[in-house]
Amino acid sequence: MTTDTSQPISQGPRPDWRLPKIIDLYISRKNYEPRRLRNFNSEFSRHKEVLEFLVRTEGPIPVRALGPALFVSGIQVNECEEVAENTYRFIAFEWERLEAGAPISWGWINDPEHRLYETPYRFEI
Repeated sequence: MTTDTSQPISQGPRPDWRLPKIIDLYISRKNYEPRRLRNFNSEFSRHKEVLEFLVRTEGPIPVRALGPALFVSGIQVNECEEVAENTYRFIAFEWERLEAGAPISWGWINDPEHRLYETPYRFEI
């Protein structure tokens, strides 16, 4: 039995975690040189060539604990960095596993398939 007669704490508005629409997507092969780390070797150092997805969105990607990811052939491409306003670079390290012509969708890292946003783009190098 509780004797607490205080009012519940009111909650503010919830954040809007919707991803902006992708308005441009370019895919290209790139030579890759990982940044040098001082205290250990990067797992990425074994890759000499990567696939770069350059994505331009209609607005900024909201900042949250889990980042955005592109999904191609059931594979999550989640290495991402902002390169300009509303422009992001996604890098696929094991890109040989991606199927030509596969649809590209996007969402948050580890989102289930039913929560992904479809895009009009298909995977072609």
